[in-house]
Amino acid sequence: MAAVDCIVKLGGSALTQKDQLETLKAGALQKAAVLVAKLYGAGERRCIIVHGAGSFGHFQAKQHGVAHGVLTGSAVSSRLRQGLCLTRLSVTKLNHLVTDQLVRSGVPAVGISPFGTWKTAFKNVSQAGINTVKDVLDSGYVPVLHGDCALDLEQHCCILSGDAIIEILAQKFSPGRVVFLTDVNGVYSCPPDKPGARLVNYITIGPDGNMEPPVLTSVLPHDTTGGVSLKLQSAVNIVSQSYGRIPVLICKLDSEAAERACLTGELEEGEGTKLFFKDI
Repeated sequence: MAAVDCIVKLGGSALTQKDQLETLKAGALQKAAVLVAKLYGAGERRCIIVHGAGSFGHFQAKQHGVAHGVLTGSAVSSRLRQGLCLTRLSVTKLNHLVTDQLVRSGVPAVGISPFGTWKTAFKNVSQAGINTVKDVLDSGYVPVLHGDCALDLEQHCCILSGDAIIEILAQKFSPGRVVFLTDVNGVYSCPPDKPGARLVNYITIGPDGNMEPPVLTSVLPHDTTGGVSLKLQSAVNIVSQSYGRIPVLICKLDSEAAERACLTGELEEGEGTKLFFKDI
């Protein structure tokens, strides 16, 4: 399968006020769209955009227990079905807003919702809608995927995070780089709002997936995707599973470093976090 130039993850916290229901950071979205337009205009036309849900979807999913689904053999309640539908209405609303802004910025973006073509079993991806993404790319468009609900073979439904989607996309398309754009400068030694938090410029990943240095992370109460911990683990998995062939960079969306990371795959010290593979 033909490789792609770059996969960009637009973090839900970077695009939305994550603690306020369905509240968009309009300025951040505009900057993200300009950045993707520059990436596309620079010849990196085989790129894939994936965005998180942020405050679109998490609240509804949490309230109705969508992430947990039901036990095998148990009846699916009308409350759970309604929760899944409400969650999807919310996440697709954000996908429309993101795709609309990209198109307005000159990017031939096409929104793709994973629901139905991506499926899970005990929350692990068992079926991925790769052919749809490939067809969109091969036709000259930029796919825009998002965190979504998924039908689960064991628990009826779950939340499929954008980070889990990126892991699979990286395996299938072997991108030149994967860039996570967030609301902070990168990965910190502990949650950045804690005293003594330091930006980690480099993280080394061993063959067993262990990180050096180790990093402490946090999760918001309404976050149904695992918060920073799962996001970082996805980045680690991409590096370790590709034996370092796919570089991963994490930096702030609203920064000069974001453009350089997307266009060149490079970051200066203090600008963000780059993950490396070390075969010990």
